[in-house]
Amino acid sequence: MCQTNYHETDQSVVVLLRQDDEFIVINQYRKPIDSYIIQLPGGGVKQGEKLEDAARRELHEETGYQCGELDYLGMIHAAPWIENEMTHIYYSEEILGRDAQQLESHEMIEVIHIPVSQCLEQIKKSIITDPEVCYAVLQLKLQERI
Repeated sequence: MCQTNYHETDQSVVVLLRQDDEFIVINQYRKPIDSYIIQLPGGGVKQGEKLEDAARRELHEETGYQCGELDYLGMIHAAPWIENEMTHIYYSEEILGRDAQQLESHEMIEVIHIPVSQCLEQIKKSIITDPEVCYAVLQLKLQERI
């Protein structure tokens, strides 16, 4: 993992959560595209916070889910032409429980369950276009985990 020329504030985390043969993702309103988009739950890393702790916190806040073991899938620069942010991508199949979402006032997020096969088909057809989702699913496919 390359950390050169980055600060803690230039990092974000997302989590792809799987339950049986379904991915748990979010459908979130994004003002720049004036539409909802399927994404992975996640967000910024607070000053001094470990990446895994941030991933667990963001997953819980946005979905209500709590997870056990997290697997690190890698990192991407989602939009390097406009920002310096690195996004660290995690994966978990271990669900420990679920509470209510703890959304910020500006967040409009629906938690959805999508069958793995349907997710793959929607990526293939450019229905799911979020780079974090696509990267996470590609990594799982390359690792022969789906």
